[in-house]
Amino acid sequence: MNSMSYLIFSIMPMFICLFWVVLLLIDRQHINLSKRFLAFFLSLAFVNYFTHALYFNHQYELYSLFDSIWCFTSLAVFPLYYYYIRLLTKDVKINYRWAWILISSFLLSAFSSCLYFLMSPEEKDIFIQGIMYHKEGFLTTDSVLVELQILRLQIFKIIFIIQVVFALYFGLKLIREYNIEIRRFYSNIGGKDLNPIEWLLLFFVFACVISVVSSIIGKDYFMVHPLFLIIPSFTHSLFLFGVGYFGYKQNFTIEEFKKDIAIAKAESKLYSEKQITNVKNEILNNEELQKKLFQLLEEDKIYRQPELRITDVANLLNTNRTYISKIINDELHTNFSDLINEYRIESAKNQLLDCTKNALSLTEIAENSGFSTNSSFYRVFKNKVGVSPGDFRKKGCDSTLMQFKGMIK
Repeated sequence: MNSMSYLIFSIMPMFICLFWVVLLLIDRQHINLSKRFLAFFLSLAFVNYFTHALYFNHQYELYSLFDSIWCFTSLAVFPLYYYYIRLLTKDVKINYRWAWILISSFLLSAFSSCLYFLMSPEEKDIFIQGIMYHKEGFLTTDSVLVELQILRLQIFKIIFIIQVVFALYFGLKLIREYNIEIRRFYSNIGGKDLNPIEWLLLFFVFACVISVVSSIIGKDYFMVHPLFLIIPSFTHSLFLFGVGYFGYKQNFTIEEFKKDIAIAKAESKLYSEKQITNVKNEILNNEELQKKLFQLLEEDKIYRQPELRITDVANLLNTNRTYISKIINDELHTNFSDLINEYRIESAKNQLLDCTKNALSLTEIAENSGFSTNSSFYRVFKNKVGVSPGDFRKKGCDSTLMQFKGMIK
């Protein structure tokens, strides 16, 4: 790898961070709290990868100044990304009491800064050149401060691994709980669920595994074998691009969800919930509501409304959404989104099997079946049926043609 390629790969993650920070901040039309926080997160990531760039390009003096800042930003990454997920799924405003998740990052960074302040120029050279760059002639030392800096590096690894485990577990838990609630409320979840963020969190862990492996073999290894710098650089750049892209595209968050719930409550004819003690009456009520629900779906075809919500169904049944949700989940063993989409898919399948010259286009079928966009139609159909709408139509028409030829013979 030539020097120019090496430079590009050493700074690539840093500039991807900067690109998305600028794009998020200038997007005034769709800016929300989660996007502002994401811009802050990527700004810290920019500082982190700037320090990486200093290291890989042998900027010794600057690197020693930024090393403690790098310690803070590196240990702040997972806690802050977890809190970004909270702003997508749970919190409508920043709760500063959650600042405690940065305590370990701050304390270890402060500890490192104090050590650097107390170290002599010779001790800094021993630590930077000997320990961080593994240069010969700098490895022998009796300095307590250098030993403490080495200890700081070991503590850093332990805290980092613990953070990965906790952020992954609690972050995935928040996303999955949020997605469940979305599916219970909306029939169309396109652009509302957080499946891309869930996959990003998993990829985040993979990127951090690359970082841990890099730390074990030593970052100086990539200077001796510069071609291998492509692996961590590309992995982190890909992750950062994904974080920026999906964060930029994610306009629907818990803020919008709670607004929709509030609007739906204002529109609904709310009924006070009564405690039902007679089991026989409760079963009868369930049966009646199920019958009326199926009537709305099969006869009135309410699933054709693209933005149908569970509160709309509750209004039509003169009950509340909590009770309807309970029936759908406990009695029908599904969720609102999947229930409505089952009817939409069946409607689409019937229309797709029309192989006459007057057959509708896929766009028309999507609209007639209640799908808001072609992309959501394709995604849901492929997920439920196993093939795309186009392939389903082709197979169905080919089968009909074969049967017709058989009848002629």
